[in-house]
Amino acid sequence: MGRTFVDAIIYGPSDTRRYSFFVDTGAAPMGLTIEEIEALGLPMVPDGQTRFLTATGVVELDTYSITGWVVVDRPKGNGFTAMVAPAPIPLIDYERLQNMRLRVNPVSEQVEDVPDDEVNYPPYFL
Repeated sequence: MGRTFVDAIIYGPSDTRRYSFFVDTGAAPMGLTIEEIEALGLPMVPDGQTRFLTATGVVELDTYSITGWVVVDRPKGNGFTAMVAPAPIPLIDYERLQNMRLRVNPVSEQVEDVPDDEVNYPPYFL
């Protein structure tokens, strides 16, 4: 699979901005540069130091609360609230997309809806 990006609008107390997020199938939280986190005025998660296993080992990072909207062509179901950690580029985790019933088409490398009649695992809460 190649590289896939999806646009999202992030709402912060200080600013609202649009980013092109790299879809990262291995990311646990979302990622933004610390400069963007500060510019948006995102609040730190209480006791926000979180340990992450990365390709270079375990790191402890401050985490912040993020609210946004994935820009895809459909009328609803694109909003999210998540945890974000400092990263070198904007990253969105694949689980976030799955929870919105979105997936990456490996041929077109575009984000698309999961059809209503298709089961998407892990199962959703009813």
